[in-house]
Amino acid sequence: MFQFDFNTLRGSDGTKTACRSVMLTGDWGPIRDFASLMAEEPEACYGDTLELLRRADLRIVNLECTLQGNGKPVPKCGPNLLFEERHLPCLKAGGFQIATLGNNHVFDCGPEGFQATCSALKDLNIAYFGAGMDISEAQKPLIYSLGDIRIGFCAFTEGHDLSGAAVNKPGPAPWDPGFVHDQVLELKKTCDIVLVIPHGGIEYSAWPPDYTIDAYRLIADAKPDAIIAHHPHVPQGFEIFNGVPVFYSQGNFLFYQPTNHLYRKQGYLAELEIAKDGLHGFRLHPYGIDNRGTHLLKGAELTAFCGIFREISRPLTEENPYLGYYGALKERWHEGTPAKDLCDDDASFETDPERAAVVWRNRMTTLQHTHLWITMFDRVTRGVIDDAPEWSSKMEREFLQKKI
Repeated sequence: MFQFDFNTLRGSDGTKTACRSVMLTGDWGPIRDFASLMAEEPEACYGDTLELLRRADLRIVNLECTLQGNGKPVPKCGPNLLFEERHLPCLKAGGFQIATLGNNHVFDCGPEGFQATCSALKDLNIAYFGAGMDISEAQKPLIYSLGDIRIGFCAFTEGHDLSGAAVNKPGPAPWDPGFVHDQVLELKKTCDIVLVIPHGGIEYSAWPPDYTIDAYRLIADAKPDAIIAHHPHVPQGFEIFNGVPVFYSQGNFLFYQPTNHLYRKQGYLAELEIAKDGLHGFRLHPYGIDNRGTHLLKGAELTAFCGIFREISRPLTEENPYLGYYGALKERWHEGTPAKDLCDDDASFETDPERAAVVWRNRMTTLQHTHLWITMFDRVTRGVIDDAPEWSSKMEREFLQKKI
């Protein structure tokens, strides 16, 4: 059984088995203010996280963007995140051997952009998984040999804005926890290590929603070695469920957002210590993000991160693990989230009907939106929206408002 120390952010099963190191990152994308930085300073932008990456035996990145190739940006609610060939040296500088493509931006330039991205990854000798030209390809696991250790990887995402793969339809692997549960069982028959990398949840929230908790716990019942997730763009908590470490969100990595909100400028690398007989330990490496790239947190910043990480992980160990999420619903209800969405100028059918159609298609079909609205309105209707504990809504307020 793993023991985790929130002061050192280390977990161990107590054995002294010789291990290989696997390092996983959150979102990577040379976008916005990082577009020039990552092209002109492909190593320097990593800061002192680069030394950690290079020390690992295996490095895995979430590639949260796409090359354009011959494609055109697709109509979608959020931004189309593109990178260029001039950014490939930065990807190479990270030393990544594997990229997960199971996210909501890898098809931002349609199938043509996706295929250009895959071609570039092949040229860099970077294996990839999590998306494909149909559902069979998208859900196909990656099996990778690290020395004599055979590692199986599977990924899935919420399939934002109807983007998930289907029969004869390209896209990322769709949100199907039951399928992934069974896939893990099959991978365990032939692999020494099985890792699951989901992409889902509610953006900028301190708390994972109940549907991600339920999904990841269902998959944990199949006993993968770890579940490491991203998408919320902020770090979220951690639990050990049925002996399986579950990390709900690593946060951003080399991914620039034009904001000074503290938690959108922090994240952590997840380092796993593996051997042929399984996972024996893990360690988190928190970092900050500024205009020059990433830098490892030290001193008071690191101490503060450890304290927050303990607090956002605590509810996951309680009898009702959804109390944090109920606080998020309470806070967002009282700050007027539904009214803001309904009155959003970008979603006006009068001024821009095409844009409004894209926005509302996303809000009506993407799990992070539909589930939040339905659950929030249900709790309001039943008169229990304010029953969430104050500590949970206070933490949500901090994640939404606290500035650097």
